[in-house]
Amino acid sequence: TFRTLLDPGKTLLESEEVELALSEGHRYAIINLWRNIAAEAVANHPLALCDAQSVAPEDLVVFEIHYKDRIGENYFAKQAPLHDWYFYPAMTRDEALLIKQWDSMGPLARSQGQRGDAEEPTTCTFSFHTSFTDDLTPGNAPQRWSIEVRCAVMY
Repeated sequence: TFRTLLDPGKTLLESEEVELALSEGHRYAIINLWRNIAAEAVANHPLALCDAQSVAPEDLVVFEIHYKDRIGENYFAKQAPLHDWYFYPAMTRDEALLIKQWDSMGPLARSQGQRGDAEEPTTCTFSFHTSFTDDLTPGNAPQRWSIEVRCAVMY
């Protein structure tokens, strides 16, 4: 059952709807919307995304997240020379990025971690993202202020 954080007593989806979304032939994804919320363009710690096709299954470290009522799973990426990173310098408030956190139709998801997204480049399972220290950032650059919203998409 999915519940809203604003009103934990309110159910967003019933268990049957969640089971349907997770069943064969259906697809679900988790998408983040990221944007700068400061008046100034991002200078400190810009956002970078890793091309999912450059991440091999052996680059992943799986870890469990233990909740009161269930156990979840997530990934860390081990640094690898083949990772292809892209960054978005000087993002303004009127720009936003959609970042795929998980797609049940991605090759990695459908193979339970056995095949990477490069083996079947039709859709990626997820995209790692991070901020980083850019050596070209001036010492007096303002701090980054950003917001990230996570959305569940089921169809």
